Amino acid sequence: MIGRFYAGTLVALGCALPVAAAGQEAPPVDIGGLLRVGALTHADSADGPDGFRLFEARVKVSGKIGIVFDYYFQTRYDPEDDALEIHDAIARLPLIPEMELSLGLFKPSFGFEAGEHRGDLTFLDRSQASTAIAPGRQVGLQGAGSAFDGRLEYGAGIFNGNGRTVENDGDNYMFASRVQFNSIGTISFYDDFVVQAGASLGYSSDTAAPLGDGIVTGDPVDAPRITTDFAGERVFWSADLQVTYRGWALTGEYLRADYELAPALGGGGASETEAYGGYVEFGYRAWGALEGVVRYDGFQPALGADREFMVFGMNVYPGYYAKFGLQYATALRDSPDAATLSDGRFSFVAQVDF
Repeated sequence: MIGRFYAGTLVALGCALPVAAAGQEAPPVDIGGLLRVGALTHADSADGPDGFRLFEARVKVSGKIGIVFDYYFQTRYDPEDDALEIHDAIARLPLIPEMELSLGLFKPSFGFEAGEHRGDLTFLDRSQASTAIAPGRQVGLQGAGSAFDGRLEYGAGIFNGNGRTVENDGDNYMFASRVQFNSIGTISFYDDFVVQAGASLGYSSDTAAPLGDGIVTGDPVDAPRITTDFAGERVFWSADLQVTYRGWALTGEYLRADYELAPALGGGGASETEAYGGYVEFGYRAWGALEGVVRYDGFQPALGADREFMVFGMNVYPGYYAKFGLQYATALRDSPDAATLSDGRFSFVAQVDF
């Protein structure tokens, strides 16, 4: 099990590391990883088993090949399926200082929280709406970059729209884009008042794509495997705002997907449905080491009842690479269980991210 993960990782590293020709120095290589372990308990045993968990295990390799390409390769161990998978495989071509092209398997530019590295998340999992609506990792081509000293960031791309699947089922494509503006730029100081706003837009025409019902049948990493598929067109978008000052942070994001279902799912004729939701999060980090945060997380799936939760968390950062987190969720208005939330669910996570 775990042995296969490490063996597969060594093989991946061996394939990714450039081999220097005789008399040549090998290009520099950066190696990193993410490990998240902990425990889960539930108020109701029907919500899932209690016990210790391996939440995440990743190894990544990145570097440059000459003056043409940068590369980024990441493998991930899936504890639910007991399998090693390719998580990212990217070849990047820097065009100008403000723009680069990426080709391969990676996250499209869409959403604020969906675009965050998992190790940087405040809570154990992303919000319900981000998990269900954001497209997750895809195979495709994207142009992205920044301008005005990092104040403006942007990206747009075309993808197969089938997740990690290499083939393009049905010869349909997905488009995704995002623009984000930050009042300070790349570097901000403790006493800076920073306002950041972003918006994302995507479109796809699908023969069998996940309907945003938030029902997860596998490990909910990025875009989960969802039980209900649909055929038709969908437009999905998001808007987000974050305000930070002296350790205080207020963040909100709204996401929506509008579906035009093909006749097969539309009851004889084409029909429309939607999924939407978002979160509002407020927190304070003292001395950069102790953080308390509270989040409202609401989601109206395309199928099923509205789900609303309050989530409370506390994080301790003993060093630059380490984190310990506690999280407790409570349901509002008798909400049914969500993919990664249930009433009375408590979690603990210990994380190393380098």
